[in-house]
Formats: sequence, C-alpha cells, structure tokens
Amino acid sequence: MKNHRLAALTATVSLAALLASGCSRKDQVVPAQPVPVVPATPVPTAQVVVAPPQPIVVDAPASWDAISGLTFEQRADFVAGVLRMEGQLDGQINVLKAKRATMTTDTKDWDFAMSGMSDARSYLQSMAAEVGAVTTPDTWNEEKEKVHQAWLKAQDAYDKVRTSTTN
Repeated sequence: MKNHRLAALTATVSLAALLASGCSRKDQVVPAQPVPVVPATPVPTAQVVVAPPQPIVVDAPASWDAISGLTFEQRADFVAGVLRMEGQLDGQINVLKAKRATMTTDTKDWDFAMSGMSDARSYLQSMAAEVGAVTTPDTWNEEKEKVHQAWLKAQDAYDKVRTSTTN
C-alpha cells in the first residue's frame, strides 16, 4: 500500500508541477487558420513578333559629295560624314536582310552577292579608320581617295545584291 500511496503522491506532485509551469492564456498557441486556396489565373504568354529592321536615319545627308571637299583641318567633320555614310550602308544592309528573310526562291546568288557586300562594308570601315588616323596633311588627299573608292565599292556591292533578288 505504501507503494500505491507513493505512486499517487508522485503523480499528484508531477501534475501540480506540470500545471504550475504551464503557459498563461496569452502565451497559448492558436492553431493557424487555413489559407483559402485560390486557383491560379493563367498568365498570358507574349507572342514574339519579328519586324524587319528599319534603315538607320541620320541627321545630315550621307553622301560623298557632302564631304569630298573637306580639308585636313576639317578632318573631324570628314570622319563624322564617313560615319554617316556607314550608317546609310548599314540601313541598306538591314533592308536587304529583311528582304532575304522573305525570299522563297533559290538564294545562292543572293548569298554570294551579300558576302561581297559584307566585305565592302568592312573595307569601308578600315579606310575610315585609316583616314581618321592621319596626323599630317601630306597624305590627306590620298587617304580621302581611298575612302571614296571604298564607298563606291560598297555601293556597287549593294546594287549587285539588290538586283540579284528576284523576289
């Protein structure tokens, strides 16, 4: 019987200790309210529309005639004019590339002519870099003439590509 009393006393003391060390009412954990599940609204996907590139528009006219008479002292204006001409050539290339994208016939001749135009574009760029690096008036006219020939070559290449398209 002493064992039962001892067990009952131990249980009572344990229960009292448990109740004494319990949480106060404000510290009680309240079960979380379930969050309502709302079905996801489908997100519209954007469609990619590819527009043909537009030619580059520059402020001043891009022509050899506009810059051909500039002197060594005006070389900054000359280089700016050549850059405008390069921009015009880039616009021509963009128009041709847009036309190429819509072609349905054999494009072998067109592609060959276009590679010539790319070469002419690179040559014009290198001649523009050379004329921009001229530091004395001694070679100015020679370097300007190289730019002129590069421009004529690029325009000739453009005409070849343009006329090689039958579509």
